[in-house]
Amino acid sequence: MYRYLIISVMIILAITNLSGCAATISGAVRDDTTVTETSKELAPTEKDVYNGPKLRVGVVNFQNKTPAKVLGICEAAADILGTILQKTGRFIIISAQDIRSIIEQQKLGASGLVTPDTAAKIGQILGLNAIVTGAITAYSEAEEGKDFILYQRKEQIARVTVDYRVIDAATGAQIIADSGAGIYRKATSQVAGMGSKSTYDTDLRDGALRDALTKAMVNMVKQLGTRKWSGRIAYIKGGQIFINGGQKCGINVGDKLDVYRGVEDILDPVTKVKIGVSEDYVGQVKIIKNDSGDNNDMSLASPFSGKGFKVGDIVRLSEK
Repeated sequence: MYRYLIISVMIILAITNLSGCAATISGAVRDDTTVTETSKELAPTEKDVYNGPKLRVGVVNFQNKTPAKVLGICEAAADILGTILQKTGRFIIISAQDIRSIIEQQKLGASGLVTPDTAAKIGQILGLNAIVTGAITAYSEAEEGKDFILYQRKEQIARVTVDYRVIDAATGAQIIADSGAGIYRKATSQVAGMGSKSTYDTDLRDGALRDALTKAMVNMVKQLGTRKWSGRIAYIKGGQIFINGGQKCGINVGDKLDVYRGVEDILDPVTKVKIGVSEDYVGQVKIIKNDSGDNNDMSLASPFSGKGFKVGDIVRLSEK
């Protein structure tokens, strides 16, 4: 009896030396952004710091299409996506809460879903260049591991599938539509009953979302990065023209903006889906002050050429 007790103690000590008495917890994402350096593709480098005008991007809460209707997953997706885009230094992010408020105030749809028409209206109200929306179509959690006599190792695994769309907020046309999958792993271990047990936490959900969205954003940022900044005339008084973009957006004093007026929607002849808007050239204005409005987010311009400027006209940086 005493001999068996000694042997048991020696086994426990051996396992303890190998794995430690306290629980060990680790999280590892397949193609983890910190390992594959995917996130570095999203961040500006010292050699390529972006100094141009920043696009205003609105992030709408995703639809929850998961069979189990996982609580909080859509709000988490919107928050994580907005943070990823913000860190690139190329965009000004308008939160899902602000967009939802506009949808409710303007009664742009009882369902709250963003359509080409509502996207264009929201874009005009908030001065957006693009709106990102989508759906969480699948989410699952599983536990894998092995049990030994005195040692237990478990691993929780979360998987998620995300569908997303980027919509041009000026025209309502779809810029890009794609999907991506993410996975997150979290491991725990116990020795002789000592340590922590595998229990649910939001790290699993958020880790899988961050994995999927970071990989998706690499492609999304490349698509958005090719689009030129545009804004709108927000207010006119006498010879003063106020533009809904200023120093915060990267607009500088002396910049010239070409002014266009949307005329008619252009539909795809086959699908009848809106793909753009025909425009008439109105004239050109010149920025004389770029630090007006809240957070330096509005500019004051004066007419440079042309006439008949109206509130709602589209403005773009002139290449001349």
